[in-house]
Amino acid sequence: MSTALSQVVFQPKQIETNNKGVLYDFERSFDFKIYTNGFSIGMSFGEIESYYKTSYFSIEFGTLKDFRERRQNRNVTFRSNGLSSSFIYGKQNSIYLLKFGKGKKVYLTEKAKRKGLAVGFNYNYGLTVALKKPYYLEIVNRNASDSDDELFTVRATDETMEDFLNFNIIFGGSSYFQGFWNIRPTVGAHAKIGAHFAFGAYDQSIKSVEVGLQAEAFPRRLPILVERENIRNRHVYVNMYVLAQFGKRK
Repeated sequence: MSTALSQVVFQPKQIETNNKGVLYDFERSFDFKIYTNGFSIGMSFGEIESYYKTSYFSIEFGTLKDFRERRQNRNVTFRSNGLSSSFIYGKQNSIYLLKFGKGKKVYLTEKAKRKGLAVGFNYNYGLTVALKKPYYLEIVNRNASDSDDELFTVRATDETMEDFLNFNIIFGGSSYFQGFWNIRPTVGAHAKIGAHFAFGAYDQSIKSVEVGLQAEAFPRRLPILVERENIRNRHVYVNMYVLAQFGKRK
């Protein structure tokens, strides 16, 4: 009598790999941002709490313009000065923003695969210092005879306002560096929130894009333009933005 022996086949256990890669501790990135009324560059320093959350501090320097600013040129000549330069009529100050912020990136999708795309959101808030640099014009001083005409540089003050807003005697904008010694600060606050898209979420290098809304608020109106009929400055500015981010994790 023969005995049939049954054969048991053991399959090796399947090892599940999600290829999430290395969880780093810190990250540092350079940020390049374009928004409705300006642009900025900055840096972010983050602590990676988990695959899905990163807390960070940021510093940013940029510009802020009024949407009503229009650059123009009268295309006139004046003696040896040649052709007139372009200028922005009624502009009182150029505004530069220095921002210090705290924020968090939160990923909503499974950051599943190396070289994959992680989708989430990013919010940030903090202190804003608006640096107001006076805007200067070169205007023609019309005297009794044409031989006495001369150019002089003027900014918007109570004493010069009539000449500053007289379009017919404006020759053009003054040097960009004019007025740096007269910069005055105004302290405010900022906040932003945006959709965040990270490429290669587990790579050592950071490559991400972000789109969203940001707001700047100040205790008083920023004097970007000379206020006159139908022209009023604002103390709150809301902008759409697009940000590109590059950096490293370690």
